[in-house]
Amino acid sequence: MIEPEPKSRIRSAAAFAPGHITGFFLARTNPDPLSAGSMGCGLTLSLGARTVVQISDETQILIDGLPSAAPVSRYVVEALAPSPVRVSTELQMMMGAGFGASGAGALGCAHSINMLFGLGLTCDAAAAVAHRAEVTSGTGLGDVIAQNTGGCVIRLHPGGPGVGKVDRILLPPTRIFCSVRGPISTREILSDPATMRRVNAAGERAIGEMLRRPTWESFLELSYRFTQETELASSWAADAIDAVRSAGGQASMIMLGDSVFAWGPGAEAALSEFGPVIETWVTQGGVFID
Repeated sequence: MIEPEPKSRIRSAAAFAPGHITGFFLARTNPDPLSAGSMGCGLTLSLGARTVVQISDETQILIDGLPSAAPVSRYVVEALAPSPVRVSTELQMMMGAGFGASGAGALGCAHSINMLFGLGLTCDAAAAVAHRAEVTSGTGLGDVIAQNTGGCVIRLHPGGPGVGKVDRILLPPTRIFCSVRGPISTREILSDPATMRRVNAAGERAIGEMLRRPTWESFLELSYRFTQETELASSWAADAIDAVRSAGGQASMIMLGDSVFAWGPGAEAALSEFGPVIETWVTQGGVFID
């Protein structure tokens, strides 16, 4: 646990972390959670999580106003907070649907605790705790480092902030449409050897091609190809993707959720045939103190 600066003058701190969707990835395990992670490419979104941390008589974690076990955020609290805190996270996206909700909550929690207690951690050092929490809990591998960075993020080397390596593709303001049917268990997929052999092989090919031509168009096409090669998409997601592409847009499965993201002409109208459409934007930056 980090020793705080004496006589902290504030009673609460808040941070906003963007959501994150992955188009393609490959996993890299390591006994050290900070060195474990993923390579790939994804987008941080204006849909995110706002976390408020307050000094309290006892530690309590709330998600959307309700008490929650929240093991990822609890890991962060136990690692960083020198005294009891009340953590309240408001989510703008569904848990388990591939939007990096647990990573956003943990990241906002880490930065808020750092600010509240004057721990003096750098941005990467605070975020590294959130990454360890995600990997240890089995809820994610690459969301936190992307959410700490922001934009269209290429994960070049696995690991958390300070260990992993990322780069970005700069984009103009870019609108994305999403449709969500429900959650998928990230833990189950990541722990299935046959599935992960297929995922990692497809991910190796995608990241190699992405680095040869790191463009927005490459990201969209390689994400679609990854969806096809991994066979992770449900029939609902596959039909939604086909409908968007038939209408002249681009679409792929959100990794890992029973969800689809789409861009381009006709995308919103095509997705609307498969359920409610969520409109969001690619952010130009990562987590920030609110």
